[in-house]
Amino acid sequence: MVSREAEINSESPETGASSAGVADLWFDLPPGFMEFDLNEDAEARMLRMVDAVDPIFATATPEQKLSLIVSGEYILQTMIGAGAEHVSSCFLRMHDGELSQGTLCVLIERPDVGPPHQDRRGTAKRTAVQWRDMYPDAEVGLVMLPYGIAAICIYEQDLQMPGVLFGLDGDAIPVKVRQMQVCLPLKTSPGSALFIFMSQDVDHWDEYLDVLSGIMKSISAEETVDDNRSQPDGPE
Repeated sequence: MVSREAEINSESPETGASSAGVADLWFDLPPGFMEFDLNEDAEARMLRMVDAVDPIFATATPEQKLSLIVSGEYILQTMIGAGAEHVSSCFLRMHDGELSQGTLCVLIERPDVGPPHQDRRGTAKRTAVQWRDMYPDAEVGLVMLPYGIAAICIYEQDLQMPGVLFGLDGDAIPVKVRQMQVCLPLKTSPGSALFIFMSQDVDHWDEYLDVLSGIMKSISAEETVDDNRSQPDGPE
């Protein structure tokens, strides 16, 4: 079942518990995105993904399907280990008829020390400066969203997937992905929500940007109750 709306609950820095169940922010997931239960057993999740991939990628070889599932699970486990609050995967049919896959992750980053309130514009600017230094070949800038100002960075990176996932002992499999990350300083307390989207499908990146723009514009500090919201333009 596709989740149409997601909430991000962060932990209270004093208690380590969710802040009385109050979400820091809400955002819409357009059709084609499937949110993962981060507490689900990994084996059960991979078996469920096998059932989902078979009809969607009917013409793919067994090796291609295996690659998609195990690489997706590896990325998911990496995100969970990094403290992800939300992870979802999308299967979208692009305008040329091709099916494409990507992964969205959201983390909440909080400073260990600092004032109880933050200069949100200053935080976004400092993040953009840091990203320019970290990723000299990336597209980096600031964008004003309905929720507030955010830093954005788009770059490509080479990931090394453990070869054992593909039955290759000792060998690493290089995978090139394009990634967009958006740092959105929170309204509720010091800290930022970090949205990360990645896909190996760089050929359809412009279409992904249309979809991601809709998600970013939907971010709100309050739960949305209007089920007649217009969906972002983009692939089905």
